[in-house]
Parts: sequence; C-alpha cells; structure tokens
Amino acid sequence: MPFDPFGIQEYHDEIRARIEAGEPGYAQTYVGDIMVSFEAASFRGPVFAFNPLGFSLYPNNHSLLEELIVDVARLEGIASPRTFRRVRIERMIEDRQAYPAAYPKMRRQAELLQDFYLDGGSEGEKYLF
Repeated sequence: MPFDPFGIQEYHDEIRARIEAGEPGYAQTYVGDIMVSFEAASFRGPVFAFNPLGFSLYPNNHSLLEELIVDVARLEGIASPRTFRRVRIERMIEDRQAYPAAYPKMRRQAELLQDFYLDGGSEGEKYLF
C-alpha cells in the first residue's frame, strides 16, 4: 500500500462498508485513478478524494460529485439509498440538454441520467431524496 498520511484508505473502506450495509447517503467511484467518496451529510465537505502521489485534495467538489452521479448511472460507481438530491439530477439533465447538438456526449449523459434516475420505477430512483 502506498504512503497514506491521512488514513484515507481506512476512510474509503469505512464508506464502502456503509454502502454495503445500505446506510443512506454514501457513494464511491474512481475519477481518473483517484478514489472518491461522498457523504450526503458530511460536516467537513461531502466529497473526499486524495491523490497520494501529488499530496493534494481536489479543489472542485462540484465536478467530482457530478462525475460520481454519472458513474453510478453507468453502474461504474456504487451508492446507497437516498444519497443524491433529485433537484441536482434535474439540474444536471437541464444543463446537459442545453449543450448544442455538436456535443453529443453531454446529450447522451442527459438521456442516461433521465433514464436511470427519473423515469418512473427506474433503478436509480432509490438513490434520490
């Protein structure tokens, strides 16, 4: 295991255990090569990611959270029930639909998010509150 000055691996292990136990409000994925953990009700910031090679925390939590939400919809990330706000997903869909047709990736993401989280009886509906 690489040098871990903040005990981040233990933190990620704890989040994974909470997800597997079904506790509401947690999610995890890899963004690039970095593990990202999310806590919906954290006092120290909802997203925690640590790059052990660069000794830096990611400054843009908003982007990390959006990537995590998309990864869960792609079934590349994991989450527990009642983790993401419905209004955030709706805003992400609207933002991606506003891109011109020259950006098909963003439009496909909007469709993915709509299908996974918001369509009646969809699999991702359990992740919303």
